[in-house]
Amino acid sequence: MECTEQSQRWLDCKLQMLGCSSVNDLTLSKCKAPVKEELASSLHGALSYIAKLIENVRRLSEKSAELKEKLDESLESSAHLSQASDETFVLQKKLLDSQENVVELQKQLLECKDEQLRAVTSSVKLSVQETVQEEFKSYSSVVKSGLQEQSAVSVTPANIVSVVK
Repeated sequence: MECTEQSQRWLDCKLQMLGCSSVNDLTLSKCKAPVKEELASSLHGALSYIAKLIENVRRLSEKSAELKEKLDESLESSAHLSQASDETFVLQKKLLDSQENVVELQKQLLECKDEQLRAVTSSVKLSVQETVQEEFKSYSSVVKSGLQEQSAVSVTPANIVSVVK
């Protein structure tokens, strides 16, 4: 900004020296009026100004190239991030699918274990039922045989006396 202000002041000074209020007022005859010393001074100022402009253009060009390089790097980085984001999405989808498979397998395992438990429970109930029935029959036969033995012995007064003694 400073270079632009200096250049404007220099241009205003030279226009005033030539009797002009703006560049549009310049004419060939007004430019011929100054003496050799003044023209040499103006030419020197103009060349210095042009040199500064060239230097500013060079710096701007370098800055522009730096910015372009940074932009390219940023775009490349953004592309890598986008690719990484896509890969992350794919991995998350695979993880979700795997978790769904695990849940489904766990359901199947629970159903299988439930079926096994029902089968064991049924088997135990049947076994207990059969054992109880056999033992009950055995007990019944023992009681019956005991009753039959007692009925074989007749109850007579002599037997009662012998039992009581």
